[in-house]
Amino acid sequence: MFVWDDFVQALKQTGIEFEHLKVIQLAQAILESGRGKSDLFKLHGNPYGMKFRREMRAIADQVTYTDSAGETDIYCKFDDVEEAVKGYWVFIDRPVYSGWRTSNKTPEDYIKFIAYAGYIGGPFDGSDDDRQSKDAYVKKILDLVPEAETLLGMSSPDGTLTARKTWKAGGVLLEVGHGSNPGGFEPGAVVGRIREYDLNKIAAQEAQTVILAAGVPCTITDFGGTTARNDLYEIGKTAAGFDVFCSIHHNTANGSAQGAEVLIHNSKGDAADLALAQSMSAEIAAELGIRDRIAGGRDPRLALGVLSGAEDTNVRVSVLAELYFMDAPVANHKDWSERGGKAVGRAILKWLAANP
Repeated sequence: MFVWDDFVQALKQTGIEFEHLKVIQLAQAILESGRGKSDLFKLHGNPYGMKFRREMRAIADQVTYTDSAGETDIYCKFDDVEEAVKGYWVFIDRPVYSGWRTSNKTPEDYIKFIAYAGYIGGPFDGSDDDRQSKDAYVKKILDLVPEAETLLGMSSPDGTLTARKTWKAGGVLLEVGHGSNPGGFEPGAVVGRIREYDLNKIAAQEAQTVILAAGVPCTITDFGGTTARNDLYEIGKTAAGFDVFCSIHHNTANGSAQGAEVLIHNSKGDAADLALAQSMSAEIAAELGIRDRIAGGRDPRLALGVLSGAEDTNVRVSVLAELYFMDAPVANHKDWSERGGKAVGRAILKWLAANP
């Protein structure tokens, strides 16, 4: 039985030709094996989902395996985790991926090259559907790079520690907008049977998952304040001791308006708050394919009680994210909130990396 931690340590300790590509090798293993949970890895030491090819005969055996989609094929079977690490590069060195050594200046360049060369779904056939499929795979892998960096504790080609500590204080505090409070339950906006609070919680949990995977501490606070007792200001004060405070919400308007916007306090917000707001709004909008209302001219400064309280602490930045308008036509609210939450997490990590 193969153990995930043993594989990670083997990858960490094994020298490869291009050390800066280890993050992609591990990110692919994270995705393909579910962090070592697949039977293909646990039983056969193959965390990449690599099918057997004749060039692999010197390092891998053949095994018949049925994947999660019910498709049976011949896959690579490795004797130990060290062979699995080396076997990946034997697989990549096959003629189908010829040219990868000149397309690996950055991890992103490399994964895009091998994805289009055929690592996912065969060689690029020129269609929009295949382009979207390959781009989606590349995005999934790149989203896992921070987690891979943390697991490896590795250095980039210029010698800087890419998995360095990027937070100064307590990390990130995510506040779920609305919810239970001493005066009762505040659902936020309600559209049919969909409550804003539930979507806020889904998004916060997804953002937390992204942030924790990068090795950054992240806490969720879930207490719905009421304006009558100035509770929102008090909730904001829980930001004390954190680097980032983000209150998560969903918008409503006239049933047709749509877009993402991230707000800061109108008088207490500063340039750092604005930078995070702009970056996060753009990240959410790009993820969901909707308008970035901040870039479109929406003034992100508002007199919001929760941000007022946060700004009166020593928190480094504080923002309030309105992921999208939940009363406008949306194919799947849960999916949008999950994806929007992940975008929130990515934006926060980018800000922390740029402001260590």
